[in-house]
Amino acid sequence: MTSQSDSRVAIVTGARPWGVGGATAMALARRGYDIALVDVRQDWGEQSADAITKETGQRAIWVRADVSNRGDTVEMADTVLGEFGRIDALVNNAAVGGASSTEDFEVEEFNRTIGVNLLGPMLCTQAVIPAMKAASYGRVVSVASTAPFNPPPADMSPVSLYNAAKGGLIAWTKSAAAELAPYGIVVNVVALGGISTGGMGSENRPTPEQDQHMLNVVHRGLLPWGRLLGVDEAADVIAYAASAPSHAMLGATIHASGGRVMPL
Repeated sequence: MTSQSDSRVAIVTGARPWGVGGATAMALARRGYDIALVDVRQDWGEQSADAITKETGQRAIWVRADVSNRGDTVEMADTVLGEFGRIDALVNNAAVGGASSTEDFEVEEFNRTIGVNLLGPMLCTQAVIPAMKAASYGRVVSVASTAPFNPPPADMSPVSLYNAAKGGLIAWTKSAAAELAPYGIVVNVVALGGISTGGMGSENRPTPEQDQHMLNVVHRGLLPWGRLLGVDEAADVIAYAASAPSHAMLGATIHASGGRVMPL
Protein backbone atom coordinates (compact mmCIF):
# COMPACT_ATOMS: atom_id res chain seq x y z
CA MET A 1 0.00 0.00 0.00
CA THR A 2 1.32 3.43 -0.90
CA SER A 3 1.99 5.66 2.09
CA GLN A 4 1.59 9.24 0.89
CA SER A 5 3.95 11.80 2.39
CA ASP A 6 3.19 15.44 3.12
CA SER A 7 6.93 16.12 3.17
CA ARG A 8 9.07 16.38 0.10
CA VAL A 9 11.05 13.18 -0.51
CA ALA A 10 14.72 12.85 -1.41
CA ILE A 11 16.72 9.83 -2.52
CA VAL A 12 20.40 9.89 -1.54
CA THR A 13 22.70 7.19 -2.90
CA GLY A 14 25.73 6.22 -0.84
CA ALA A 15 24.74 6.00 2.81
CA ARG A 16 27.98 5.88 4.81
CA PRO A 17 26.96 7.52 8.12
CA TRP A 18 30.11 9.68 8.46
CA GLY A 19 30.44 10.32 4.73
CA VAL A 20 29.02 12.89 2.36
CA GLY A 21 25.92 10.77 1.70
CA GLY A 22 24.94 10.43 5.33
CA ALA A 23 25.58 14.12 5.97
CA THR A 24 23.61 15.20 2.89
CA ALA A 25 20.66 13.03 3.85
CA MET A 26 20.72 14.60 7.32
CA ALA A 27 20.92 18.11 5.85
CA LEU A 28 17.91 17.46 3.66
CA ALA A 29 15.96 15.95 6.57
CA ARG A 30 16.65 19.12 8.55
CA ARG A 31 15.04 20.98 5.65
CA GLY A 32 11.91 18.86 6.11
CA TYR A 33 12.53 16.08 3.60
CA ASP A 34 11.73 12.43 4.14
CA ILE A 35 14.71 10.36 3.03
CA ALA A 36 15.43 7.16 1.15
CA LEU A 37 19.06 6.11 1.62
CA VAL A 38 20.33 3.83 -1.13
CA ASP A 39 23.31 1.55 -0.59
CA VAL A 40 24.38 -2.05 -1.03
CA ARG A 41 25.30 -2.09 2.66
CA GLN A 42 22.47 -2.58 5.10
CA ASP A 43 24.52 -1.50 8.13
CA TRP A 44 25.37 1.91 6.69
CA GLY A 45 21.87 2.46 5.33
CA GLU A 46 20.09 1.58 8.54
CA GLN A 47 22.54 3.53 10.75
CA SER A 48 22.04 6.68 8.70
CA ALA A 49 18.27 6.23 8.55
CA ASP A 50 18.02 5.71 12.31
CA ALA A 51 20.14 8.80 13.02
CA ILE A 52 17.97 10.95 10.75
CA THR A 53 14.71 9.85 12.35
CA LYS A 54 16.05 10.30 15.88
CA GLU A 55 17.46 13.77 15.24
CA THR A 56 14.89 15.29 12.89
CA GLY A 57 11.72 13.24 13.25
CA GLN A 58 11.56 12.84 9.46
CA ARG A 59 10.90 9.43 7.98
CA ALA A 60 13.98 7.68 6.65
CA ILE A 61 14.39 4.25 5.09
CA TRP A 62 17.22 2.17 3.63
CA VAL A 63 16.78 0.77 0.13
CA ARG A 64 19.26 -1.79 -1.14
CA ALA A 65 20.43 -1.17 -4.69
CA ASP A 66 23.53 -1.48 -6.81
CA VAL A 67 23.30 1.80 -8.73
CA SER A 68 25.13 0.31 -11.73
CA ASN A 69 22.33 -2.25 -12.20
CA ARG A 70 19.27 -1.04 -14.09
CA GLY A 71 16.94 -3.57 -12.47
CA ASP A 72 18.04 -2.39 -9.03
CA THR A 73 17.51 1.29 -9.84
CA VAL A 74 14.05 0.69 -11.28
CA GLU A 75 13.13 -1.28 -8.16
CA MET A 76 14.63 1.52 -6.02
CA ALA A 77 12.31 4.10 -7.56
CA ASP A 78 9.30 1.79 -7.23
CA THR A 79 10.11 1.15 -3.56
CA VAL A 80 10.41 4.85 -2.76
CA LEU A 81 7.16 5.66 -4.56
CA GLY A 82 5.45 2.81 -2.76
CA GLU A 83 6.67 4.05 0.61
CA PHE A 84 6.30 7.80 0.19
CA GLY A 85 4.17 8.36 -2.91
CA ARG A 86 6.53 10.89 -4.48
CA ILE A 87 10.14 11.63 -5.43
CA ASP A 88 11.18 15.28 -5.35
CA ALA A 89 14.97 15.09 -5.28
CA LEU A 90 17.73 12.67 -6.19
CA VAL A 91 21.31 13.02 -4.95
CA ASN A 92 23.69 10.82 -6.93
CA ASN A 93 26.46 10.44 -4.35
CA ALA A 94 27.44 6.75 -4.45
CA ALA A 95 30.98 6.34 -5.77
CA VAL A 96 34.01 4.10 -5.91
CA GLY A 97 37.63 4.95 -6.55
CA GLY A 98 39.72 3.77 -9.47
CA ALA A 99 43.30 3.56 -8.24
CA SER A 100 45.17 2.31 -11.30
CA SER A 101 47.13 4.44 -13.74
CA THR A 102 46.45 4.82 -17.44
CA GLU A 103 49.39 2.49 -18.03
CA ASP A 104 48.26 -0.25 -15.66
CA PHE A 105 44.45 -0.29 -15.42
CA GLU A 106 42.44 -3.43 -16.13
CA VAL A 107 39.15 -3.50 -18.02
CA GLU A 108 37.32 -4.93 -14.99
CA GLU A 109 38.37 -1.96 -12.85
CA PHE A 110 37.41 0.45 -15.61
CA ASN A 111 33.96 -1.10 -15.90
CA ARG A 112 33.38 -0.94 -12.15
CA THR A 113 34.60 2.64 -11.84
CA ILE A 114 32.56 3.90 -14.78
CA GLY A 115 29.63 1.71 -13.77
CA VAL A 116 29.18 3.17 -10.30
CA ASN A 117 30.44 6.73 -10.86
CA LEU A 118 28.88 7.51 -14.25
CA LEU A 119 26.39 4.86 -15.32
CA GLY A 120 24.97 4.78 -11.77
CA PRO A 121 23.84 8.43 -11.73
CA MET A 122 22.45 8.06 -15.24
CA LEU A 123 20.43 4.96 -14.32
CA CYS A 124 19.16 6.44 -11.06
CA THR A 125 18.10 9.60 -12.85
CA GLN A 126 16.41 7.61 -15.58
CA ALA A 127 14.49 5.68 -12.92
CA VAL A 128 13.06 8.79 -11.21
CA ILE A 129 12.21 10.79 -14.34
CA PRO A 130 8.65 9.44 -14.71
CA ALA A 131 7.68 10.48 -11.17
CA MET A 132 9.31 13.89 -11.54
CA LYS A 133 7.72 14.51 -14.93
CA ALA A 134 4.31 13.59 -13.54
CA ALA A 135 4.79 16.19 -10.79
CA SER A 136 6.38 18.78 -13.13
CA TYR A 137 9.05 19.13 -10.46
CA GLY A 138 12.36 17.50 -9.66
CA ARG A 139 15.87 18.23 -8.51
CA VAL A 140 18.80 16.00 -9.49
CA VAL A 141 22.23 16.68 -8.02
CA SER A 142 25.24 14.51 -8.79
CA VAL A 143 28.40 14.59 -6.72
CA ALA A 144 31.59 14.92 -8.75
CA SER A 145 35.08 16.04 -7.84
CA THR A 146 37.56 18.82 -8.40
CA ALA A 147 40.12 16.19 -9.42
CA PRO A 148 39.24 16.34 -13.16
CA PHE A 149 39.93 20.10 -13.06
CA ASN A 150 43.20 19.79 -11.16
CA PRO A 151 44.51 16.22 -10.84
CA PRO A 152 46.65 15.43 -7.80
CA PRO A 153 50.44 15.11 -8.18
CA ALA A 154 51.75 12.20 -10.23
CA ASP A 155 53.40 10.63 -7.19
CA MET A 156 50.02 10.24 -5.49
CA SER A 157 47.56 7.42 -6.13
CA PRO A 158 46.54 7.64 -9.83
CA VAL A 159 43.03 8.89 -10.52
CA SER A 160 42.74 8.56 -14.30
CA LEU A 161 39.80 6.12 -14.15
CA TYR A 162 38.05 8.14 -11.46
CA ASN A 163 38.60 11.36 -13.39
CA ALA A 164 37.27 9.80 -16.58
CA ALA A 165 34.07 8.90 -14.74
CA LYS A 166 33.65 12.18 -12.88
CA GLY A 167 34.54 14.25 -15.94
CA GLY A 168 31.93 12.31 -17.86
CA LEU A 169 29.44 12.93 -15.07
CA ILE A 170 29.97 16.68 -15.35
CA ALA A 171 29.52 16.59 -19.14
CA TRP A 172 26.42 14.38 -18.90
CA THR A 173 24.87 16.75 -16.34
CA LYS A 174 24.82 19.53 -18.92
CA SER A 175 23.00 17.38 -21.45
CA ALA A 176 20.55 16.01 -18.91
CA ALA A 177 19.82 19.54 -17.66
CA ALA A 178 18.93 20.68 -21.17
CA GLU A 179 16.80 17.60 -21.86
CA LEU A 180 14.83 17.67 -18.60
CA ALA A 181 14.35 21.39 -17.96
CA PRO A 182 11.10 21.55 -20.01
CA TYR A 183 9.56 19.13 -17.49
CA GLY A 184 10.45 21.21 -14.42
CA ILE A 185 13.43 19.00 -13.55
CA VAL A 186 16.59 20.88 -12.57
CA VAL A 187 19.90 19.00 -12.93
CA ASN A 188 23.21 20.20 -11.49
CA VAL A 189 26.50 18.76 -10.26
CA VAL A 190 28.58 19.60 -7.17
CA ALA A 191 32.35 19.15 -7.47
CA LEU A 192 33.88 18.37 -4.08
CA GLY A 193 37.49 18.59 -3.01
CA GLY A 194 39.42 18.56 0.23
CA ILE A 195 36.75 16.82 2.32
CA SER A 196 37.48 15.03 5.61
CA THR A 197 36.01 11.55 5.10
CA GLY A 198 38.88 9.20 5.91
CA GLY A 199 39.06 8.12 2.28
CA MET A 200 36.47 6.77 -0.13
CA GLY A 201 34.72 3.73 1.33
CA SER A 202 36.68 3.92 4.58
CA GLU A 203 35.32 1.69 7.32
CA ASN A 204 36.22 4.21 10.01
CA ARG A 205 35.76 7.88 10.71
CA PRO A 206 38.73 10.05 9.71
CA THR A 207 41.48 10.60 12.26
CA PRO A 208 43.40 13.85 12.74
CA GLU A 209 46.47 12.07 11.38
CA GLN A 210 44.66 11.10 8.18
CA ASP A 211 43.41 14.65 7.69
CA GLN A 212 46.90 16.04 8.21
CA HIS A 213 48.29 13.56 5.67
CA MET A 214 45.72 14.74 3.12
CA LEU A 215 46.65 18.35 3.76
CA ASN A 216 50.39 17.78 3.55
CA VAL A 217 50.65 15.21 0.78
CA VAL A 218 47.57 15.55 -1.45
CA HIS A 219 46.54 19.19 -1.24
CA ARG A 220 49.98 20.62 -0.50
CA GLY A 221 48.99 24.13 0.52
CA LEU A 222 46.21 24.46 -2.07
CA LEU A 223 43.43 24.89 0.50
CA PRO A 224 43.21 28.60 1.43
CA TRP A 225 41.48 27.82 4.72
CA GLY A 226 44.40 25.61 5.72
CA ARG A 227 42.13 22.71 6.63
CA LEU A 228 39.91 20.09 5.07
CA LEU A 229 36.21 20.79 4.80
CA GLY A 230 33.86 18.84 7.05
CA VAL A 231 31.24 16.63 5.45
CA ASP A 232 28.51 18.87 6.89
CA GLU A 233 29.94 21.85 4.99
CA ALA A 234 29.87 19.91 1.74
CA ALA A 235 26.43 18.52 2.52
CA ASP A 236 24.94 21.98 2.96
CA VAL A 237 25.92 22.88 -0.61
CA ILE A 238 24.53 19.65 -2.03
CA ALA A 239 21.32 19.93 -0.02
CA TYR A 240 20.83 23.50 -1.21
CA ALA A 241 21.17 22.42 -4.84
CA ALA A 242 18.74 19.55 -4.20
CA SER A 243 16.11 21.75 -2.57
CA ALA A 244 16.42 25.21 -4.13
CA PRO A 245 13.23 26.20 -5.98
CA SER A 246 15.01 28.39 -8.55
CA HIS A 247 15.46 27.31 -12.16
CA ALA A 248 18.29 29.81 -12.58
CA MET A 249 20.97 27.31 -11.56
CA LEU A 250 20.74 24.74 -14.35
CA GLY A 251 23.41 22.42 -15.72
CA ALA A 252 25.90 24.09 -13.40
CA THR A 253 29.06 22.71 -11.86
CA ILE A 254 29.05 24.05 -8.31
CA HIS A 255 32.50 23.93 -6.74
CA ALA A 256 32.53 23.09 -3.04
CA SER A 257 36.21 22.65 -2.35
CA GLY A 258 37.13 25.41 0.05
CA GLY A 259 39.04 27.10 -2.75
CA ARG A 260 40.96 23.98 -3.82
CA VAL A 261 39.89 24.86 -7.36
CA MET A 262 38.79 28.37 -8.39
CA PRO A 263 37.67 28.17 -12.03
CA LEU A 264 36.86 31.23 -14.11
